[in-house]
Amino acid sequence: SSIKKDLSFIMPKDMTNESVINEIKKSSNRLLTNIEVFDLYEGENIGLENKSIAYSLTFEDSSRTLTDEEVMEVVNNIISSVEKNLNIKVRSI
Repeated sequence: SSIKKDLSFIMPKDMTNESVINEIKKSSNRLLTNIEVFDLYEGENIGLENKSIAYSLTFEDSSRTLTDEEVMEVVNNIISSVEKNLNIKVRSI
């Protein structure tokens, strides 16, 4: 069975969705099986020059059941890598 985690990042409006997805893939491992965009938000409360994109990440291992702890380890790695390498912030959702 798979585990889904949602992540949302605040980024400049001119940053491409592809660059964020590429960084998510690079900083993840084989357990990440799917990335979907499910929300795009723009508004004054995150700054008019920014947008927020929310991603639904699916984690799965065909040979066994994943634990929430090991998925969160990958998610935390994704967050720190995206924040550091793209200089954008995760948004609590």
